Amino acid sequence: MSYYSGALNRAIEVFGSKERAEEWLEKMCAELGSAPKELLNTKEGYDRVLRHLHSVDLALHMD
Repeated sequence: MSYYSGALNRAIEVFGSKERAEEWLEKMCAELGSAPKELLNTKEGYDRVLRHLHSVDLALHMD
């Protein structure tokens, strides 16, 4: 599995649709300093994106 497809699968879980996940991967993210997809060419970048997605998931699902 490529880093992009792994991040996309996780983003779909967080955002609920492939369309929203792909949109998120393309958008500039201030916390990451770039669009998430731009970080997915290295394991370190992939790990940063997954950690950020975890934070987003927690924020979206706080009850």
